[in-house]
Amino acid sequence: MELINKKENIFGDDIAFIEQYDFSTANLSEENRIKAITTVASICYQNPKAIGSESLYNRLLAESKGLPSSSFEFVPLLIPLIDLESYIDKVFYTLNIFKYGEIINYGNDLYLLTNYRAVVYDIEKGNLEDKWFRYFNIPEECEIIKQHFKVFQYKVDLPTRSQMVRHRCSWQELSRRYVSGERVPFEFYISEKMENVESFYYWTDDQTSVYNTDEVINICLNHYKQALSQGVKPQEARRIIPQTAYTQIWGAFMPKQLDNYFKLRLDEHSQWEIRQTAIAMQELIS
Repeated sequence: MELINKKENIFGDDIAFIEQYDFSTANLSEENRIKAITTVASICYQNPKAIGSESLYNRLLAESKGLPSSSFEFVPLLIPLIDLESYIDKVFYTLNIFKYGEIINYGNDLYLLTNYRAVVYDIEKGNLEDKWFRYFNIPEECEIIKQHFKVFQYKVDLPTRSQMVRHRCSWQELSRRYVSGERVPFEFYISEKMENVESFYYWTDDQTSVYNTDEVINICLNHYKQALSQGVKPQEARRIIPQTAYTQIWGAFMPKQLDNYFKLRLDEHSQWEIRQTAIAMQELIS
């Protein structure tokens, strides 16, 4: 899994960024699958040492009673449609590989571009034979995948992330349930409109305090740290962290998903921050 290029400072604060990655060879071998899946999953726990870990891979494979981790969606499979002829008439509408895939027309051939999570789920449900566990793509097919399957890693604020994940594509995010602010410090995005906002608090009839946005954030952050020092778990203490906090998140897009993202998020009515993500993604691809 290779970093292709990067767009920094997309919000103008020297923090937010988008990176584009090449995951086209993720299904070239079992080793590549494990590396891709653990690379994406490691963002949850901020543990780079977990990349390539077979034990983490096996744990993710057994997650959620047979439905593996969403990180498995970052392994794209390209299957010639002729290899699926026996399934099309029988279970076309029930197979997850079709439900979460797209038909790709390349030259004179038709392919199904899908993901490994859907394959595993269909095998677990008895809709596909076990042999599909061992279905790997060849280098020529990986080149086709590269043109149609796009993967990005983002660093954005929580409200922007909330808008992004409304899109039906593949996501995997840093988990503040497991990763405390002591291990990975919080960073915050303050928009231009919020920068100079001040609030007045009346303590007594003749005493008031004035807090700007930075100070309000620091109050919440100090409260968070105090909670941790008193034994509160990060999954509970995170509730006090303002929405302006940054997060990191992976996103993987099939062609129609990417087109839809650009159609909605490049529109002038879209909120400025998420529009910047779409602009940056388009520039990275081009």
